[in-house]
Amino acid sequence: MLPNRWPVIMFLGVLLSISVSGNKAAQAYILPPEQIIEYVSKQTARIYNFHFVVSAESPDPELPETMMRREMVIYAARPDFLRQEMVGEAGSDITLVSSSRRLSVTAGHLLAEPPRHEDIFAILLHANSPQTLETLLASEQVDLSQAHLSRFDKRIAYVIGGPPGEAKSPQFWCDKDKFLPLRLIGRRLYHNVADLVDIRFLSYQKVGESIWLPWVIEFYRQDKLFLRLTVQKAYYNERLPDSLFDFEAFAAKYPPPPPPMEPAEKPPEDLEQMRRYLEKKYE
Repeated sequence: MLPNRWPVIMFLGVLLSISVSGNKAAQAYILPPEQIIEYVSKQTARIYNFHFVVSAESPDPELPETMMRREMVIYAARPDFLRQEMVGEAGSDITLVSSSRRLSVTAGHLLAEPPRHEDIFAILLHANSPQTLETLLASEQVDLSQAHLSRFDKRIAYVIGGPPGEAKSPQFWCDKDKFLPLRLIGRRLYHNVADLVDIRFLSYQKVGESIWLPWVIEFYRQDKLFLRLTVQKAYYNERLPDSLFDFEAFAAKYPPPPPPMEPAEKPPEDLEQMRRYLEKKYE
């Protein structure tokens, strides 16, 4: 009986060897994070500015199930400039952003505030070097030492950060084959409060030779959608006038908000209060 079993034993041994070597190959197939970042930056370096005409949707504060829609024009350029213009019935709202400043105009008045967390989305689409992308991911507390595979929007994706299966830890996702940015879950302080934002790049379309741009960009906070940009028209690498990102000229053009009105003095309730009130007022 033993001689008849020997071929079976040999066959099983070959299968085991193939299985082990296949597992090693599958594990070796996952690129190291630094190489993934390099490949992503080669894609994003093809775009040095872009101009989107979008439909912007956000939940109505009074009716969260209802989406409010406005038209918006977005300009973005290296290294970190972003300009957003929204036009509605009340007039134009303009926002100008860099890594350290955020100026916005509402109802004709200028407001200065720190940049908002979600404003970083444009840098992910035009990062011009691995160092630029690494710096951004590190500031978002993404663990650059680990990578794994997952699936997102029907695409197989490389994920930098983790651990695998933990959707609330900082992570950067990119398409496994084209190395296009797909998602960033980032954490940073906003007004001294930890803020976790989830930015998703969806529905990529080819717009030029080896150039792809997302047609939908979604922003989530606490697993709730707070802004969706749907691109109607997209332009890239066009000549943008310097005046679009001139902070000083922009700030000089609009007045600051008027000071808040002082509350009216409460009238005294009886004659004695009236007397003390008048004595104090005119002493």
